[in-house]
Amino acid sequence: MSVEFAYAQARAQARHGDRLSAARWRMLESSRGLAQYVHTARGTMLAPRVRHFSATSSPHAIERSLRRDWRASVRNASRWPPRRWREAVAWTAWLPDLPALSHLMTGGAVLPWMEDDPVLSAFALHDAKARRQVIGRWAPGASSAANGQDGLLVWWTERWQALCPACGAHQKALLELLHLLHGHIDLMRDAAVGPVMAEDIREDLERQVVRLLRTRTQQPVTVFCHLLLTAVEFWRLRSGLIRRALPDAVVAEHRQ
Repeated sequence: MSVEFAYAQARAQARHGDRLSAARWRMLESSRGLAQYVHTARGTMLAPRVRHFSATSSPHAIERSLRRDWRASVRNASRWPPRRWREAVAWTAWLPDLPALSHLMTGGAVLPWMEDDPVLSAFALHDAKARRQVIGRWAPGASSAANGQDGLLVWWTERWQALCPACGAHQKALLELLHLLHGHIDLMRDAAVGPVMAEDIREDLERQVVRLLRTRTQQPVTVFCHLLLTAVEFWRLRSGLIRRALPDAVVAEHRQ
């Protein structure tokens, strides 16, 4: 098993070594407006992810581009492990789409930005019956799970675990990563979490995932640690871009 994941370990560690330092993130986050933020990001390894953006980019255009880049990152990482693991890796591409799919699955209105997304548009049908059928084919049994986004996340997690090949002793590390992620999601959902506490939670998550990456070497969990660190990076970039792309009045209202 270790030899099979040697290439994935090398790629994940190389990618981790290229991540922005805390100092570079502070410099980026000190940007006052979207134009400055994008300009500063273009001087870092984040440049490919902001190359399409300008001072007038809309929040929907930004999010659509970042979702596309996330899917590309997952496709790239799915080439690293042995073939039997690739479907489980590829399954993580759906994670950013779960809130929108949950909204549609529970009868929410089709929003214009969903129709513009190359993936979500397949589910964004105005006919409620046709929409339920399409989502039901993609997520068989999901409607019987708990209501809301958590229900779809539970279904997604069960499907991901089913796609992961049996890996004996290495299963413990995968479960450790899964429990770590769910624990931090619960912390972030606490109504009392403010910006400072959210930053502490993010930093703690990154530290623990990096620990797993370094101590559970050449195992299946290696690829998923890489993807989780990449997802946190996307989340942080998205936060910085969207805050600057939204009108000041909307940002002020959100902070109240």
